Amino acid sequence: MSGIMRRVGVVLALGVMLLGWGAAAAASAGPRPASVHQPDAPVYAYFYQWFNQDSWRRAKIDYPLAGRYSSEDPKVLRDQITQAQAAGLNGFLTSWKSTPTLNRRLQMLLDDAGPRHFDVGVVYEGLDFERHPLPIATVRRDMVLLVSKWGSQLRSQYFDRPLIIWTGINEYSLADIRSVRQALGDRAFLLASAKSVHDYQQVAGLVDGDAYYWSSANPGTAYTQQRLDAIGTAVHRNHGIWLAPAAAGFDGGPLGHQRVVPREKGQTLTRSFNDAMASRPDAVGVISWNEWSENTYIEPGRRYGSQEIDVLRNILEHHTATVVTHQNSTGTTRDSAPRSMRWTGWAAGWSLLGGTGLAAGWVILRVRSKSGRE
Repeated sequence: MSGIMRRVGVVLALGVMLLGWGAAAAASAGPRPASVHQPDAPVYAYFYQWFNQDSWRRAKIDYPLAGRYSSEDPKVLRDQITQAQAAGLNGFLTSWKSTPTLNRRLQMLLDDAGPRHFDVGVVYEGLDFERHPLPIATVRRDMVLLVSKWGSQLRSQYFDRPLIIWTGINEYSLADIRSVRQALGDRAFLLASAKSVHDYQQVAGLVDGDAYYWSSANPGTAYTQQRLDAIGTAVHRNHGIWLAPAAAGFDGGPLGHQRVVPREKGQTLTRSFNDAMASRPDAVGVISWNEWSENTYIEPGRRYGSQEIDVLRNILEHHTATVVTHQNSTGTTRDSAPRSMRWTGWAAGWSLLGGTGLAAGWVILRVRSKSGRE
């Protein structure tokens, strides 16, 4: 019998080693973004605060019912948030880089949105007007300013940290991106703006997910769905946040583009939202609240009235976003991988330990059987 116990002891010792490996793997994986998967994903709209009176003289074919406003107007801002919440939106993703004007307008937005429990994420404009990347020192300084000055106000009620989307991230070297990531630490979730699986995979190890700004997609087609599904799957394999796009239509004529995606009385937005949800997003970004040059706006305007707002309200009527609670010091509550994919860390350790137990039982039965035959 001592021989049996020696064999069982060896097998169980192996199991303990495997369990220790599982714990180490779980610890080395680090914190992962919280995820809320459909159908409870929060729905945002991309938002722009760059409007002055002169903005309406360039590249416009329609105008808001609110008039040719300035983003400095507090009444316009209050009304925009009121309209967005009435339509069922959970927040804005506002375009920003650090300038005195945009800093002041961001503060206005946060001060108005906060008491109304309306989320605000930031789309960091990493490219200049000519589409050239900003100096990495500028990017790093701006990102640190965001979390240092406005971190508490930007903390998402759905993800438990600020959401920052870095546009133009693929124009930077991995060393540059790493320097920004290190400067931010775990004070925010940093999302790429990659437009393909390849572009996302290039930076996946340094970001917390991806937000694809696809304003001119043709919704309801196999190509569009396959592309969204592919990026969403790649992001979730890396346990990241997938922020899927849903566009109302597109007309880039005022900017010299030939592509037009008709609105079709709101059906374009409906099909686009369905495409986004089918890709299993952690959040959806509606394109857009007020991009009036590419004509993706859903803000009420002269040409379409409140058409897209009404359509969006109908879409979101039974769509309730889940509030993710902060459960530990890392901010992690759930990861975004399906259960079938979680063969790491503790899960793997316990599974292997279970297998070890079966092996130990098999050793005992084998020896007893052999003893019986002898």
